Amino acid sequence: MIATIDSLFTDALTLPDDSRLQLVERLIPTIQSDPSLDAEQLQEVQRRMDDVRAGRVQTLPGEQVFREIEQSLAARRSA
Repeated sequence: MIATIDSLFTDALTLPDDSRLQLVERLIPTIQSDPSLDAEQLQEVQRRMDDVRAGRVQTLPGEQVFREIEQSLAARRSA
């Protein structure tokens, strides 16, 4: 199952921002029954999606984010 999730995630990163947002919007309602995802968290997700759509925040490509995380972790390990 993990390989499938990793594969789906990699495929999703190739989508344009709008398509990734649409995917998230379609997935969120399917997990609302999860008690760890309460109404306040869902409101925050919606607020952030609205910010992206309105251009109030700039998104970064997933590859860049993961590269920066890896570089940061590597720097901490070598320090």
